Amino acid sequence: MALVIICGQPCSGKSTAAACLMKEFEKTNNMPVVLIDEPSLNLDRNSAYQDMPREKNLRGMLRSAVDRAVSIDTIVIVDSLNNIKDTDMNCGAWPAQLGRITACTCWPVAYVADEAQCRAWNEDRRLKALPAYEDKIFNDMVRRFERPDGKNRWNSRLFELHPGKEDIHEDSQAIVETVSFLTGNKNVGGSRNPQKLQPTVATQNPRTSETNSLYELDRATQEIVLIVVDAQAQGVGGLVRSVNLGEGLPIISFNAAWNAFTSV
Repeated sequence: MALVIICGQPCSGKSTAAACLMKEFEKTNNMPVVLIDEPSLNLDRNSAYQDMPREKNLRGMLRSAVDRAVSIDTIVIVDSLNNIKDTDMNCGAWPAQLGRITACTCWPVAYVADEAQCRAWNEDRRLKALPAYEDKIFNDMVRRFERPDGKNRWNSRLFELHPGKEDIHEDSQAIVETVSFLTGNKNVGGSRNPQKLQPTVATQNPRTSETNSLYELDRATQEIVLIVVDAQAQGVGGLVRSVNLGEGLPIISFNAAWNAFTSV
């Protein structure tokens, strides 16, 4: 159905918006909604972003979780760093690959917040003994984050939320408009068509062979060989019979048939 990627500065209120979006989707839509973030994978953000090997492991876990959850009948919300400069989980490559597999659509939600405001919110959470980013990790995330541009085709349509200028809650205008657009509310200008996309050659997975196809092929070949050998042993001679494969069979078709036979 849809893949919603929330990106923005650290401690800008992304998790609050993700929770609001999830509740609104559940109220206005009968489809299941899945929220994927670091806590859902039992990971601490400070520990997960401590160094590049751990961050790479985190990206792989997030990608695997999305691959398992995304489908035509599910709305998936990804609440993570989702910075664009140095990760393959961005608003360009990743959704395009998933769209080819599941025929779902991707909608990035960008959090536009001032760095100083995010830093103040992070410090306030630390004083209240709430989960907060360490200064080193916070500075690194701010430095690497690249704000998505709605002019790019892979970032369109881009939803922007401004937590410093408006309150983010379930009934806030930004949340309501985002949910209305994604669910196909006709009262919202430019809302998307909620109808399912029809599968095409580009979005369908190639048909895979059964797990025992090689065994079955070998067994059938052995049976044919045994029948031919037995017929030769019991034969008393006679006319040589041949099988007519047709006239003018090009060698390229012969090679294609052989390649298809040996690739099973």
